[in-house]
Amino acid sequence: MEKRITVSVHQQEQPASFSKRGGLIRRIARSIYRRLPDVIIYGYAFLYMYTGWAKFMNMATFIRGNSKIPYLGAYAKLIGYGIPTLEIVLAILLIVPVYRIRRYALWASTLLMGVFTLYLSLMVRFADKKLCHCGGVIESMGWKTHIVFNLIWLIAGLFALVRIQVIHFKIQKNGKI
Repeated sequence: MEKRITVSVHQQEQPASFSKRGGLIRRIARSIYRRLPDVIIYGYAFLYMYTGWAKFMNMATFIRGNSKIPYLGAYAKLIGYGIPTLEIVLAILLIVPVYRIRRYALWASTLLMGVFTLYLSLMVRFADKKLCHCGGVIESMGWKTHIVFNLIWLIAGLFALVRIQVIHFKIQKNGKI
């Protein structure tokens, strides 16, 4: 009794590096998925450092613009110094390699992005004079583009918060990811 081994044409054409767990593309996708929270965190850090610095470089214009915002104009100076300072502090805290600090900074960054998105949405919907003093290239975006940009970062921040919580839980439970 002789055993016959039948090999399909598809199986013969597969490269030697093909594994049962998936091909090269799947392994790369898993690797990117694992690192995506860090990419988002560093993206937030870059974004906030960039916009905070741009606001500090044009502080007089930023404060003058904030003074024209309905209901918030009375707090223009506080907002003028507070927002860029908060953005730069968050950018620094996001790159600190301590889990709790990064997590709290990511929470604050995502919340701040939500506030900015809400502000832009209300500004587009209700204000006659639309004011944006985000700084740099971001300031030159159209209103709808700017809202979509903020929404993407808001969703990315929420995704990163969920993922780092899952990763941290797995590390605590198993000692590895």
